[in-house]
Amino acid sequence: MFRLAAIVLLCLAPCPAEDKWEECRGGPFEVWTNDDDRHARVMLVRLEQIRHTLGTYMGKQDPVSLWTLRVLLQKSKLALAGEWKDGRDAWVSLLASQAAPGRAWQKDLVRRLVESNIRRMPGGWERGLIDLLSTLEAKGPMITLGTAPPEAERSREWARIHMLATNPEYSSRLRVLLNNLQNGGEEDVALRNSLGMTAAELEKKLDAYLAAGKFAPVTFSGRAMSERDFYTRPIETPRALASLADATGDMKLAAAGSLEAAEGLGLEAARAGRTKEALDWLKKAVELESKSARVHLEYGKLLADPEAKRAAYVEAGKRNARWAEPYIELANTETTPSRQAFYLKSAAALDARNSALWQRLGRAQLEAGEYGEAAKSWFAAELAAPGAAERETVRQARLQFEEERAAREAEARRRAADEKQRELDRLKQEALNRVREAEAKANRSLGGGASGGKVETWWDDGKPKEKLSGTFERMECFGKRARVWVRKPDARQVALEIADPSKIVIVGQGSAALRCGVQKPARPFTVEYTPRVDAKSGTIGDVAMIEFAQ
Repeated sequence: MFRLAAIVLLCLAPCPAEDKWEECRGGPFEVWTNDDDRHARVMLVRLEQIRHTLGTYMGKQDPVSLWTLRVLLQKSKLALAGEWKDGRDAWVSLLASQAAPGRAWQKDLVRRLVESNIRRMPGGWERGLIDLLSTLEAKGPMITLGTAPPEAERSREWARIHMLATNPEYSSRLRVLLNNLQNGGEEDVALRNSLGMTAAELEKKLDAYLAAGKFAPVTFSGRAMSERDFYTRPIETPRALASLADATGDMKLAAAGSLEAAEGLGLEAARAGRTKEALDWLKKAVELESKSARVHLEYGKLLADPEAKRAAYVEAGKRNARWAEPYIELANTETTPSRQAFYLKSAAALDARNSALWQRLGRAQLEAGEYGEAAKSWFAAELAAPGAAERETVRQARLQFEEERAAREAEARRRAADEKQRELDRLKQEALNRVREAEAKANRSLGGGASGGKVETWWDDGKPKEKLSGTFERMECFGKRARVWVRKPDARQVALEIADPSKIVIVGQGSAALRCGVQKPARPFTVEYTPRVDAKSGTIGDVAMIEFAQ
């Protein structure tokens, strides 16, 4: 219905191909017009004051937008039912040049700015803020905020923000409250820190405010600006026609055979699921060097070749560096959890309000063994949940994740311990083999006689062994013998005897680890020894094996 009405209105207006379109820009906004450029500049002042006021409340100096926000002001005596549309390179809306935008139109605009700039707040606060800013009026630097909507639309959420924003007692502290909520603070704590009251006390004041029914707006100074601060410049007719096509949904407005026509028809076919047609048009648009991120993304989805698909997604990411979708699609092309997590992490950073995306990232990181990062992602998923019920659902999922994480970490520690023991057994066996080889060589040199006895190793001589962990501080050398001093965890020092350093099994840092003198630096290690107290040397046993910490 809207598409048909828009086309009829365009037919009633002067033919856009014959008009001269101009644009003026400010921040993420573009205002195009084929009428008196003063209307465009007045509109731009309104848009910039909305952005400035949102930034003031949310503690953001220069709010941005995921996509350019483009308003087309067309010469018309009729009311054009402007809606915000997802265009090929911008969010686009068509309005009559001399008509003031409606509250619903401005509300949708504010919502897009909120979603592009702030982390999730509890739903009631976010909706109330959007409702409040939808009433903003601007005349140069002067802002009027809080004009009451029709009685049927005065929600409790709107009234709560209205009461705080228009009351001097609270307005200066509203920014602190919203910032605390945005950072995941509990509502009661955020209210006490900013307004000095509990949620119950606030609701009691709100009941009285609603009962009084006096919702006066406030006027204050916003950003210092006027329409004279902006200038206009001409727009090429093909660009103007392309944006009109995006705003109305009538892709035939774009010049036949042009890049703009190929983009519009390709995206329209992709939305409608006409795959073959979409692929043909989007391929043509790409060949004509389209700069639209949407075009490259949709084109990549239709490609069969994995490398060409990835290249299209990478190009889409370059065309709009704030867009998470290209990174999500890149993650979809990966087969390993670690590579998926790599791209999903970039996507979640760009779309921090997307709880489902954070959860997907957390699961990928868990599978990749990135347990600490996964915990952070699940916490972010909980904060990004849009409402209390959703947040509780995510919290339960996060608790299940923590249980699984603990089980996997325990299993990883067990595998590491098993691997460590296998390495220790291997080293012992190698040492035993060297002893046997030495014995065999000695026997051969004595005429090949076999001892007939059992080979006993120095760590397995039938005597009981004990272990001692501490810090290796110094080693005193006496010819072939040595004495090792160990600092125990309780700070006491003990000494152990080494009868022959060449026969000590050393694990962790090689034979070079044993040096005479003070050890610089002192190193943590574990000693396996045969208890034997020698009062003369002050030792408590004979060393069999030394294992340095890795």
